[in-house]
Amino acid sequence: MKKKFLSVLLIVAVLIGMAGVSGTQTESGEQKADKEQKQQENEQTAETKVEIPLENEEEQKGWIGVILNGDETEAYTLAHIDGIRAAAENVSLPEQDIIWKERVGANDGCKSAVKDLIRQGCEIIIANSAIYEEAIKSEAEKNPEVDFVVINDSKTQSTVTEDGTELTNLYNVHMDTYEASYVAGVTAGMKVAKLKEKKKIPAKSFDEKKNVKLGYVAAEANDDAHADINAYYLGVKAVCKKVVLQVEYIDAWNNSDAEATAAGDLIRSGCVVLASNTDLDAVMQMAENAKESGKCVYAVGRNSDMRQMAGKAALTSVVSVWSVYYTELFDAKLNGRYMEQNWNGGYAQRAVTISTLGKSASSGTGDRVKKTEEKIKNGKKQIAYFSTRALDGILESEKGQEQ
Repeated sequence: MKKKFLSVLLIVAVLIGMAGVSGTQTESGEQKADKEQKQQENEQTAETKVEIPLENEEEQKGWIGVILNGDETEAYTLAHIDGIRAAAENVSLPEQDIIWKERVGANDGCKSAVKDLIRQGCEIIIANSAIYEEAIKSEAEKNPEVDFVVINDSKTQSTVTEDGTELTNLYNVHMDTYEASYVAGVTAGMKVAKLKEKKKIPAKSFDEKKNVKLGYVAAEANDDAHADINAYYLGVKAVCKKVVLQVEYIDAWNNSDAEATAAGDLIRSGCVVLASNTDLDAVMQMAENAKESGKCVYAVGRNSDMRQMAGKAALTSVVSVWSVYYTELFDAKLNGRYMEQNWNGGYAQRAVTISTLGKSASSGTGDRVKKTEEKIKNGKKQIAYFSTRALDGILESEKGQEQ
C-alpha cells in the first residue's frame, strides 16, 4: 500500500527574555556562550520538515490490472511485462497505475485475482494466458463496467456467452507467431543447407530416406502449436527440401524438467536444429550444452532474444512484440477510441518478428530473411494458419509429462 504523508513545517519560535532584573546584574562569559549555542540550535531546527502519516490512509488505486501465469524469470511472462511497461511509457501512463498479479492459477485463482483488482479500482484487466479464458469470460459477464483482455491460443475466439449474451467488454488477442515461425524456419533451413554442403552433419542425423532430422518441443497440441510447427517446417523446406521434423508434446507450459527431457531425447536421436513453443528456455539451454560438448546442435528460441544464454547454439528466436497491442489498447481507452474485440497481429502490424540472428547463423541468412519478411508484410507471400493437423514429414509424439 502506498502511504500518503502530510509534510508539516515545524517552526520553533524561541523567545529569549532579556534579564529584566533591576540593578546592575550582568551575564557571565559562560552564560553568554550557553545562550548563543541554544539560539543556533533553535535556528537550525526552525526549518526542519517532519512527515506525519495521516490517520485515514487510502489504498493505492490502479487503472490497469495484470494477471500473469508466471513471473519475470520466465521468457514468456517477461515479454508481456516488458511490453506493458513500454506501452505505458508510450502513452505517458504512470507505473503506479498498473497493479501486477504474478503466478496466478487458473479458474479460482484467476477469479480471486480479478476480484482483488476490481476492489483496487482497476478498469482494465489483462490476463496473459489462454488458461484464464473461461474464468475471464465469467468475470466479464459479472462485471460489465470493467474491460477484460485475454491472450488466446487461437485466431477465432467468441465473445458471446452460452446464453447468447454478447460481451462488449471482453477482448481476445492473438499473435500470429506462425508468420515469424515461417521466417525462423528459413533461418534454420539456411543453417541445415550450409551444414550439408560442408558435410558436417553426422550420419545419425539422417533418417533412412536421407532426410536431415530436426526437433521441436511444444507445450500442447493446440491450434497455435500446429500452425507454428507447420509454418516453421515449411520455412525450412523453402530452403532445404530433405528434412523431417520430430515433434514432442510435453503437456506443460511451465515445466523446465519436461522441456529439458524432451530436448535431450531429440538431441540423442540426432536432431540438428531444435525449436520450441513453450514458456521457458530449457530447450535452448539444452541445445547450448550439447553444442559446447561438441555435438552438431543449434536452436531457434521463443519469446525473447536468447543469444546471451546460448551464444553458440542460437540461430534466432520467434518473438511477439507485445508493446504494439498494449500501446494500441491503452491509447484507445485513454482517448475513447474504438478497439477491436478480436485482435490478430502479425508482420503487417509489426506485432511479430524474429530476433537478431545469432553468430552461428549461416552467411546470407540476413538477406534471405529480409526479403521473406518484406513479402509477408506487403501481402505478396501468405503464410497459412494451418492448424488442423501436422503436415506430411512431421512426426508427432506425446510425452505426457505432468505439469
